[in-house]
Amino acid sequence: MYKVIIVDDEMIVRHAVKTIIKWEGSRFEYAGSASSGVSAMELVRRSNADIVITDIKMAEMDGLKLIKCLLADGFKGEVLVLSNYNDFDLVREALKFGAYDYMLKLTLKTETFMQTLEEMAAKLDAKRRYFKPQTTTAAEQADGELAQLYDLLKKHDQAEEPQLNGNIFNQKERQAISRLQGLCCYTFTLYMPEGEHANYQTLDFHETLEKLAEGLFPNKHFLFVFHPRPNRYTLIISTPLLQNNVDPEEIAQRLIKLSEMYYGQVISVTYGQPATSFKHLIEQMSLNRQAEALRFYAAYQAGCQSNARLAADTNERFREAEAQLRESLRGSGDGAIERWVEQAFLLMESAAEHGIHSKSLKRIVAGGIWGLSNAAALQMDTPWNEKGWIEKVEAADSDSSLKLIIKELSNEILDSLGQGVQLSASTSSLRQEIRQALAYLNKHFADRVSISDVASYVGLSEPYLCQLFKAETGSSILTRLNEIRMNRAYDMLLSGKYLVKQVAIEVGIPDPFYFNRLFRKRYGHPPKNVKSMPPV
Repeated sequence: MYKVIIVDDEMIVRHAVKTIIKWEGSRFEYAGSASSGVSAMELVRRSNADIVITDIKMAEMDGLKLIKCLLADGFKGEVLVLSNYNDFDLVREALKFGAYDYMLKLTLKTETFMQTLEEMAAKLDAKRRYFKPQTTTAAEQADGELAQLYDLLKKHDQAEEPQLNGNIFNQKERQAISRLQGLCCYTFTLYMPEGEHANYQTLDFHETLEKLAEGLFPNKHFLFVFHPRPNRYTLIISTPLLQNNVDPEEIAQRLIKLSEMYYGQVISVTYGQPATSFKHLIEQMSLNRQAEALRFYAAYQAGCQSNARLAADTNERFREAEAQLRESLRGSGDGAIERWVEQAFLLMESAAEHGIHSKSLKRIVAGGIWGLSNAAALQMDTPWNEKGWIEKVEAADSDSSLKLIIKELSNEILDSLGQGVQLSASTSSLRQEIRQALAYLNKHFADRVSISDVASYVGLSEPYLCQLFKAETGSSILTRLNEIRMNRAYDMLLSGKYLVKQVAIEVGIPDPFYFNRLFRKRYGHPPKNVKSMPPV
């Protein structure tokens, strides 16, 4: 029997919900109602409630804060959210914080309401079985074998090399492995963005992932989630072999879509092929880890990827790009550094296109830096520490960071040579999507431009576009947009035909204070002084 409380600031709603639920002959017991989140917290503690049905909008403490407080208080039950049609953003937040599901107030019906409560009860049943002490009954023995299988797979998920020799397993482990007979297993590795693109959640993504997977595999036999690193999760799902009609790529795409739609969490997924034995499953998990090497490249950090695509040490096209990089070292004179950097960028594009292991790419770039130190173009008066730059190259964790390192390296060399010209990628050497993004910014700088607008125009996701744009141009999209606006503003003010307020509006910055701050930052003086001062 599960105790249920109802929380809403309107008495008529509390009464309606209580009436809809079929208490008699069910697994549910009415434990009371509350008119606010504060009183609900006290009621939960007093009644030891298992299920909380709560409104999302309340005056004293709303549903979101109630969910947070329940979790902070160690609540082990489930929460069902009631909402109106225009509350979807709040509902998504509630689901992110750990609510089981939501229902619309205006469409509540006894049948669907009871079905949802039964699903919540089934989840609570599973929790109780998991934490129940081990016994020797057949059911508990089966649970123990699943726990043993969980431990085995978790160990292999964290191992560098899979151990497939059956002789190393003890009797209990072999018994656990036998549970896979007649099952088909699917393995997925999910990644969450890091750095400036991360979307940090209040709750661990573990439970969110379980909810998504349970919805996609309603007839699952078991579901395991491992969390070996802060931004990485492993999902293993088994279904009866006779029902093996699931396309893992389609499931990966749906996981990505549902995660962003319902929880606001952007993820990327590497998926394996269906496995029908323990050995095959371990091999697929190992291939997922090996495929992770390609995530060095931004092109492999979005969407879903098959583990059938593994990083290669080299191929013919990559060797051609390598030869061109070495050939660029033979030149000297003006532009020698720029030519080498341009070839280094082309080498990186080739590596990404052909899936070359980052170790091979870094080795060649590091060799090129040694070559630069001996080139005739580097007749510098002061010693140059090429070893420090090689260490930076070896430590680079993405192609974006490697590009920035190469740009910083070239700028240091040019400064040491007294040329004083900071290197920036020419438009012709940029990827097509970045050229399109720049064209869009130049055309629409006077409008209210958002990153989502640019991403939609070039056909890339927002996180991927931001990362790619920074790697290719050395600046963020917003920084480049403001540069375009300030350059246009300077030209307009220099003509003497416009007031500062007019110019601010024309370049898409109607706030005069913000415009003045950006302009002063860009040129070192206020916009009203343009006629009397040359541009910086």
